[in-house]
Amino acid sequence: MTYEELLKLIEQAARDGVTRLDLSNKRLTMLPPEIGQLTNITELNLSGNKLTDLPPEITKLTNLAILDLAFNRLTNLPAGISQLSNLTSLDLGFNLLTTLSHQITQLSNLKGLYLSSKLPNCLAPRNRSTL
Repeated sequence: MTYEELLKLIEQAARDGVTRLDLSNKRLTMLPPEIGQLTNITELNLSGNKLTDLPPEITKLTNLAILDLAFNRLTNLPAGISQLSNLTSLDLGFNLLTTLSHQITQLSNLKGLYLSSKLPNCLAPRNRSTL
């Protein structure tokens, strides 16, 4: 999917008030700031892309309950991830994360946090009970 196609898709989804968006396996290398316009989104699937980071505007998706970021190339999460207060499921499996922001522990509605077999350093055994 080209950047222009992605922009059009996001703009149309925002106009239509879409609540679920599947952008999996689209070979995306980046997300535009316009992703923040999807304020009605409750489920966003970005798995199987080539994302290395997320724009800060992703934290505007305050209705988001399910976020699938598995099988990307993420090395970190944006500051302010704790603003996604309705998040119940976060899949970060098979990325390049070596640490996680302690803001993850502020996601009080989070029921499922999925990671690949290599746990980020901040999830040492003493910290796991706080999730």
